[in-house]
Order: sequence, then structure tokens, then C-alpha cells
Amino acid sequence: MTITPRALAPFALLVAFLSAPLLALEAVTLESRNAADVIVVDGTIEAINKATLTAQTQGRVTAIHFDVDDYVEQGQLILELENGEQKSQVSRASGALEEARAAEQEASRNFSRVEELVQSGTLSRADFDRSKAALDATRARIKQAEAGLDQARQQLSYTQVVAPYPGILTDRFVETGELATPGKPLVAGLSLDRIRVTATVPQRYVDAVRRQQSLTVLLDDGSRLSSDKVTVFPYAESGSHSFRIRAELDSTASGIYPGMFARVEVVTGSREIIVVPQSALLRNQELVAVYVLDEQDRPRLIQVRTGRQLEDGVEILSGLRPGTRIAMNVAEVLRQGAAQQ
Repeated sequence: MTITPRALAPFALLVAFLSAPLLALEAVTLESRNAADVIVVDGTIEAINKATLTAQTQGRVTAIHFDVDDYVEQGQLILELENGEQKSQVSRASGALEEARAAEQEASRNFSRVEELVQSGTLSRADFDRSKAALDATRARIKQAEAGLDQARQQLSYTQVVAPYPGILTDRFVETGELATPGKPLVAGLSLDRIRVTATVPQRYVDAVRRQQSLTVLLDDGSRLSSDKVTVFPYAESGSHSFRIRAELDSTASGIYPGMFARVEVVTGSREIIVVPQSALLRNQELVAVYVLDEQDRPRLIQVRTGRQLEDGVEILSGLRPGTRIAMNVAEVLRQGAAQQ
């Protein structure tokens, strides 16, 4: 619509109506185009890999090698517990295994002798069966002793807490000398190698989100991260009746960390839109307008309502239609208009 004199008041110092055509004015004829229809919801950046490491055996904390905010590589030793009892268990289990192996060797030699005597008729079949049973029993004890040694070694490994993946420690729950018992939290951390965003969308949009399977994360610095790995939870949250969504992001992007707030642009369909260049918009407080050109290139100021900021311009929600010619550069219109006055 044409701006009324009252609505034009904020532009009192600007050139609104010009009677003469302007020279060499760059213009563009507006065309509609198909664009994604989106909604913007609040989201949170989080790490996919995050964990709290708990004690799996009992012992006092003897050493802490990393603290909160420290970066650790996968497999690095974070914390140690006293291990005297666990080492003793390994020694006993190792001794039991050696004993079982020695008994098996003796039983094997005895079985070989009995087998030869049975074949020569010196011993009976019953003697053969008893010797074979004794050999089988010693072999079973070896397996039992091996299992006991594996278990003892596993218990010993629990006294050394290592990083399951590369990441940053976010919490430490124990001090040196403190007694750790099975299930007690020791440290917590997260990995920056895999990052995702979580958000909620209203119920009426959830089917469209499932169909589109894409979203864009808008960060505070203006950068945009796209993802086509969208998961829609199969249930609505009680109270809000909204659906949670999450999407994995490119972890190599700079300036993105777990816990950050982000706006999430979710595609819900498509529609025809008109986009004008940023340079064509005349702004004054809340008023936004463009210069529409007639056949003689005379400009007329038209108020418009704008929508989304896109990569190549600004979406126009109302005030313009396809086929309209507008001035590309407001500054040039004002410069020539001022020269005419």
C-alpha cells in the first residue's frame, strides 16, 4: 500500500515522492519463488557422548591425574584406587591356574600309561574310564582357574579409571584419600567429537517435520548449521503436548559447545515467496518501505511487511506482488531525489 502522510511522518527528512524520473537507476522486477516454509523454536546444544564414571570396586583414591576442564585422550588414566587387595587376588588366581595346569599334565601322563595298559589287556576298561574322568576333571579345573584369573584381573583393572573416549572432564566427585565404593560417582565428562541439538515442536507440525527430515541451527554469531539426521520422538511431552526432536550436527563447526542456546529452524513445508535485496529496503524505526518504479522510473514509496532474513535478501510478507519493479538501491534514490530538490 502507498504510505499515507501520517504514516510518512517518520520519513520527514527523506525523499518520499519524486515527480521527475531518476537517471540510470538500477531496478529489479520481482518474481515469486518456491521456498521452504519454516518455524523457529528454541533448542539446546548437547554432547552425544557424555558419561559419569563410577567406582566398580572398593578402594581409597590414591591419585587423580586430571581435573575439571582438562582434556583427556581416549584410554588415558584419569584416577587410581589402591589395589593391594586386587593384586593379591590376581596372584592367588594365577597360582591356582598354575596348580591346575600341573595337575592336568600329571593326569594326562597317567592317562597315556593307562591307555597303553588297557590296550595290552593289563588293566580293565573301568581303569581306563577312571583315568579319563580324572583327566577331564583337571581340564575343567583349568577352565575354572582361568575364569578366576580373568575375574581377578578385571577387578584389578577397576582400580585404574581410564577415559572411554576423548573429551573434557566436567565434574570431579572425589578427593585423594577418599574411599570409593562400587557405584560411587568419581568423575564426569563429555566428548566434543559428536554434537547434536535438541528442541521441541508443537504437535501440529510434527508430521511435517517427520516428512522433511531436515533442520537448520541458527547460532548467535549468525552462522547456520544444517542437518538431515533428524530424529522425532514417538511420543508427546505431558503438559505441553509438544514433540521432542534432535539432530546430529557437524562437530567441526567453530563456536558450538554443549549447553549453548540455539534457535532451530524446522522445515514444515513449502510456499511461494517474494524476496527483495537488503539494499532496497528503507527502514525508520518500525516502518519498512521500498521504492516502486513506474514505467518512467518515477519512484513511489510503498510500505511493506517483512519476514525472514534469507541469504540473498529479505522475505516480503505483504505490500508487493510479482511483476513489480523496485529500486535496488535506496541510497541512490535518496541521493538523486535530494539533487532534484
